[in-house]
Amino acid sequence: MTAFRTHNAARLVAVLALPLTVVLAGCKPDAPASSAVPTAAPGLVVPEKQQVEKLNAYVMAYNKLLQWHSFGKILRDYQRANPKIAKAGAPLDSYSFGGGDVDAALRAFEKAMAMTQSLPELDEPGKALKAALEAVNPLIKEARTYESTKEYLSDKGAKARQMDGPLVAALSAANKATVAFGTALSAQTLKRDEAELATLKPGTVGFHKLKVSLETRKLATAVKAALDDKQNVPAIDTALQAVSAANTELGTLRKDPKAPPAWDPVCAMYKDKIDSLIGGTRTLVAAMKDGSGKSVGEAASQWFDMRNSAVDASNNCGG
Repeated sequence: MTAFRTHNAARLVAVLALPLTVVLAGCKPDAPASSAVPTAAPGLVVPEKQQVEKLNAYVMAYNKLLQWHSFGKILRDYQRANPKIAKAGAPLDSYSFGGGDVDAALRAFEKAMAMTQSLPELDEPGKALKAALEAVNPLIKEARTYESTKEYLSDKGAKARQMDGPLVAALSAANKATVAFGTALSAQTLKRDEAELATLKPGTVGFHKLKVSLETRKLATAVKAALDDKQNVPAIDTALQAVSAANTELGTLRKDPKAPPAWDPVCAMYKDKIDSLIGGTRTLVAAMKDGSGKSVGEAASQWFDMRNSAVDASNNCGG
C-alpha cells in the first residue's frame, strides 16, 4: 500500500476526517412542513422519527464539539508552544495551552445518548467518544489553570512535566475517538439524505442542493481514501464527475423561470464555491500523482479550505 506518509499530508488526512461531518445536517434543505415520514423509493429505508431525532441530536453534539475543539490541532499547538517541557530540569518561563473545556459538548452527547431509540452504528462510537471526552476534560481544565495562574514560574515547570504525559495521551485518544465517531456519523447522515433525496422532486432547489451536497460528501470520502492510499487516486475522477454534473444542474435553476439565462441564478455563490472545489480537487490529484509530500500537504490544505467555504455558501442557498 502506497500512502502519503509525510508529516503534513498524514496530518491532513486526520484533519479532513473531522470537519466534513459538521455540515451534514446543515446542507439539507428545510424539512417539509408535514410531520409525516416521507415514502422513499424501493431499496431506500427512511429512518423512523425517533431515529431521526436521535441522529439529529448526535449531529448537534458533534457540531458543538468541533466548533471549538480540534484535538489534533490543540495537541500540535501545545507541543509547539512548550518545547522546554521535553528538556528535563530546564526552568519554564512560559506555558501555553489553547484548548477549552468540553463541558457543553459532553452535555450534548449525554442528551443524545439518553434517548431510548437504539442507533448501534452511532451509540458504540458515541460511548467511546464520550469516555475520551470525560478523560481529557479535567486535564484540559488543569492545564488552563496552570497557565492562567503562572504556577510554572514558582515550580520551574515541575507540574507541567507531570501533566504532560497524561495530557498528550488524552488529547491523542480524544482526537482518535472524534475521527471514529465522525466517520460513523457521516455514513449515517449520508444514508438519511439519500433516502430524503428520493422523496424530493427533481427541478426544485431542495433536490438539486441536496444532490450537490451528497455528491460532494462522496468526493470527500474519495479524497480521504486517496490520501490514505495512493492507489485510490483514480477513484477521485468518478466522484468529481458526479459533483460537476450535479453542480451544473443546480446552476440551471432560476428564481424567475422567465428570466434571461445569465440573470438571477439560484445559489450562485454556492455553485461558484463548488466550481472552485472542483478545481482544487484537480490540483490535489495532480500533486498526488506527482508524489511530492510537500505539494500534497499544501494542496490538501487548500482543498480543505475550499470545502469549508462551500459549506458556508450552502447556508445562503435557499431550499
